[in-house]
Amino acid sequence: MSRADAAVAVCFVVAAFSEAVVHHHAVPGLLVFQASGALWLGSLAVRRRWPLVPLCVTAVGGVLGTTIPAVVWPHASDGGGTWIVAMMLACYSLGAHGSGRTVALGVLLPLVVVVTADATTMTGWQRVSGILFVTTFIGLLPTAVGRLVRVRHDRLRVLRDQHQLILEAQHTQQESAVLVERLQTVERLQPTLLKGLQELAASAESSGDPTEVEASARQLLSRTREEVVALTAPAEEEPVPELPPADHVRALRHAAQPWTVLAAGGLVAGLSVESSGALVLSAPGWVVLPAAFVVGAPLVFAWWRPVLAVGAAWVATAAYSRLVAPLDGSLSETAFVLAAAFAVAALARRRAAVAGLVLCWLGQLVGVGTGDPLGEGVLILMCWLGGLAVNEVSRLVEQTRVNYQLLAGQEAASAARAVVEERLRLAREIHDAIGHSLTVVALQAGAARRLAEAEPDRAREVMRTVATVARSGVAGLALDGTTADLTALVERVRAAGLEVHTDIAPEELLDPEQRVIAFRVVQEGLTNVLRHAPGARVAVTVGRNGDRIEIAVANSAPAAAGSGPGTGRGLAGIRERVAAGAGEATWRALVDGGFEVRALLPTAPIAVATP
Repeated sequence: MSRADAAVAVCFVVAAFSEAVVHHHAVPGLLVFQASGALWLGSLAVRRRWPLVPLCVTAVGGVLGTTIPAVVWPHASDGGGTWIVAMMLACYSLGAHGSGRTVALGVLLPLVVVVTADATTMTGWQRVSGILFVTTFIGLLPTAVGRLVRVRHDRLRVLRDQHQLILEAQHTQQESAVLVERLQTVERLQPTLLKGLQELAASAESSGDPTEVEASARQLLSRTREEVVALTAPAEEEPVPELPPADHVRALRHAAQPWTVLAAGGLVAGLSVESSGALVLSAPGWVVLPAAFVVGAPLVFAWWRPVLAVGAAWVATAAYSRLVAPLDGSLSETAFVLAAAFAVAALARRRAAVAGLVLCWLGQLVGVGTGDPLGEGVLILMCWLGGLAVNEVSRLVEQTRVNYQLLAGQEAASAARAVVEERLRLAREIHDAIGHSLTVVALQAGAARRLAEAEPDRAREVMRTVATVARSGVAGLALDGTTADLTALVERVRAAGLEVHTDIAPEELLDPEQRVIAFRVVQEGLTNVLRHAPGARVAVTVGRNGDRIEIAVANSAPAAAGSGPGTGRGLAGIRERVAAGAGEATWRALVDGGFEVRALLPTAPIAVATP
């Protein structure tokens, strides 16, 4: 039981009690009987969970509340408007939340109530019209509206399931596109970069010419930069197809077209039959059929211009009531006003629907006349709200359908974006792993070339370092938290002639992803020093700083000119890596002419996607 349903039940109990006081305050016994019966409407609190319960309770209460007063207090006034509205709500709830054959009770129980209640009080056409009215407008119409809302809700659930399938298909397509891109990139790099590193390692291990090794390393480094540039180049995305905006009203009107024609024909037939058998005519009999046709004809166009068509029908109805036969209280006129209220709410846009509601109430009050304006107004409002519910659910369904179509049309664009992200990831990997290794290889090979004649043993030792660094570059593309060895990285850079001071506490990097991030930050910082600040001293710090893990690489001013300013891609890639680990990266020039790269990571273990 929801709070909303409980509130609705309380409102109905209070309304029924108030109605009993207003109508029966002069008859104490009847007042007590009706006031105690108002408590039965509390069953509406479970209308969603057990929709059959409030319908049965209101049906039994309606029978007892009509037959017992008719026998015990035959001259008392009737005041069951709240119970009628409660039964309409119970029938709607059964249609919306009931299942199987129990939905048919939404029509049968009101029929049982009216047959039992009218058996001793009405005869002839009055009894027939009462049975038709209650069965149609108290039972059938609310149940049908509830079932329609249920169908729309089920359709929305199907659309949601389709949405999930679309998302899964997109995810699969993205994974496939990423795998294809990775395979193509690897196949393109295999004979050049990776194979080149392996050849450099093999040449260094076999004591090859350091000059050739240095030249090959610099050539391969240039090719690496070209690959990075190619991978980071903007990719053309598939254009997303443009879809027309969702227009649920158009869809509703298209579906309602045959029903408006049927309703128009039913109104013409009902007016003709009722005028011939039950109403007091103010005009010759031959006028009935053409006049009824004039009343019903505008409704044929209610699917196209609902408010305009209903307005024209009301003008014709008012003229019929004054010139042909009075329609106040007639079954045909009641059917028309309730159907018109439902139609303007279901088929018109919001402002027009409100205008249609006012039009229907004024048409009943002024055009035809009524002895119970409040009761008629409540019935009109209930039917209008039923149409509004259909309109709102249809709007939601149509908007969801269009959104899902748009989402389905974005599959190619999503796959293209996934490819771009994979290219950027591969570019960072190539830049970080191979770029660093080739820089060290080139510098070390240059050192070996200079030592070849004066210190051949030392030159061979340097070439062995070259081989080790080259092979580490191959392995670097498959870097994970277990192979991110900061100590080995620093030692390789020291072997290249860089003076490095360290303060590293690797045990404080709790998460393997943090180790990878720290390794890449230090690797990028040291590589930049080797390229752009030869002869500089470097300080590497990795450890806890308050509630964060700090990684810093700071160098002094260079002793000689470097290779010139870099492209900034390496630092941008570091910022992306650190951001993926819920941290932040910064860099700045130092007062003494040096440079510093700093990253801060959370101390708690983090879970990030491998960039």
